Amino acid sequence: MNVGTLLLKLGLTGLGIVLGLVALVYFARRRQKGLPVSVVVVLVGTSLLASTLLLSSSGVVAPLPSQTRAWLEFTSYLGVSFVLLKLVDLLIIGDHLIDRKGAYIPDVLRTVFLFVGLTVAVLVILRLVMNINVIALVALPTVATAVVGVALRDTLVRFFAGISLGKMMRVGDWVSVMDKEGVVTDIGFGHVTLRTRDSDYVALPNNNVIQAGLINYSRPTTAHGCHILVEAAYRTPPAQVRAVLADAASAVGGVLTKPAPEAMVEAFKDSGIQYRLEFWIEDYSHHQLLESEVMTYVWSAFQRNDIEIPFPQRVVQTLTPQDGGAMMRRQTDQIVAHLAKVDFFAILNPQQIESLASEARVQEFLPGEQVVRQGEPGEELFIMLDGTAEVRVHQAGRSSTVASLQRGQFFGEMSLLTGEPRSATVVATTPLRVVSIGKMALSRVVQKDGDLVGRISEVVAQRQVALAATKERLSREGAAVTLGSRKHSLMERIQQFLWGRTHR
Repeated sequence: MNVGTLLLKLGLTGLGIVLGLVALVYFARRRQKGLPVSVVVVLVGTSLLASTLLLSSSGVVAPLPSQTRAWLEFTSYLGVSFVLLKLVDLLIIGDHLIDRKGAYIPDVLRTVFLFVGLTVAVLVILRLVMNINVIALVALPTVATAVVGVALRDTLVRFFAGISLGKMMRVGDWVSVMDKEGVVTDIGFGHVTLRTRDSDYVALPNNNVIQAGLINYSRPTTAHGCHILVEAAYRTPPAQVRAVLADAASAVGGVLTKPAPEAMVEAFKDSGIQYRLEFWIEDYSHHQLLESEVMTYVWSAFQRNDIEIPFPQRVVQTLTPQDGGAMMRRQTDQIVAHLAKVDFFAILNPQQIESLASEARVQEFLPGEQVVRQGEPGEELFIMLDGTAEVRVHQAGRSSTVASLQRGQFFGEMSLLTGEPRSATVVATTPLRVVSIGKMALSRVVQKDGDLVGRISEVVAQRQVALAATKERLSREGAAVTLGSRKHSLMERIQQFLWGRTHR
């Protein structure tokens, strides 16, 4: 080979290195991801080899043996080929197709592309630089080909299975396969790697995964349907239990509103009716936590609505009458203290307040649960023992918070006194404990004292007039006239509501 030809080849090699270097610098700055270490190492090594060949050919250093020079040329061209192929992989496949277009190309295929490209480059360089007959290298003996094929059979099966798996799952998906559940961290040539909930890594052969089948919880969407089974006693109507279950699931943060939670009767068991509560969540990785939260809210809702969860039990508990009486006494004293703080209950005598307290119920709500709903009928007054709540008004499809309630405050007095629908929705913002006074308890007290309705009406009317006077800045004369009319109207409504059914 003459010097001119060698210099031409070396010039082309140098030009390729320079162009590759410029492209790599531009590419690295634009993509802001840096470059793989392998590209940088190969580029530096190729530059050193090319420099050595140039110096040797120009006579600056001692001439290299022809065989050595040929292999250095081969290595230089191969290095340039690797850098160019890697650029195509990173720029076109990685940044354009995957990052911008959203296409899914498994890492296995990208590696195959690089391997095939390098193989073609090796054959071309051997023929042009080394003058080696590559056809003789490709045409291996038939026996040798068969032996290699048999030896690599399992490897090839796993390899092509890995390519097929790219259509079924991707890195980051939550899957269940071969009794293993976890998030996919890698789909390699031979194995799929999962990270379980316990942060353990499990490697599964690609061909076994294909044969066993898998469940992908992240596709076609990340939304996932969950369900829990709950039993309730036969004495509670199924329609009521289903409504309570659906409301309890809806109150849990993380449970989707569309589709809405739904409860249905699953089976009639020996100890009770079994219900299936279905709900949807956004991320399968949180399903255990959210199922636990839903069951917690269901238990609280069942306790509040006096729904029994039946289960076989053998419990022998001995409670002395003194202990039970002391507990009831403490609870009654607490309720009496809160009732005395309600303005229209403050006019009652101690015996009347004790009568109300004896029939009061203590209820508990979890954050997000609704105590009352706007527009629904009601016959109870609620006094807050512990926790906080928000008063929300719904109008024209919108909801706004108009007030916050703290311990000691009360709401629902007009529903208790007149039976009018709830004017707002009250939602617990923290764990909430309230005491409720119902219509029947107040009716028994009122019917024993005929003047009590008038006194209650006057107190409530005074409060309403005071609120109206503040808003509208009424004069004293106008407020006095309004007080009389409001008291008379309110007294008639309370008598009709509390005594109407009794006098029939």
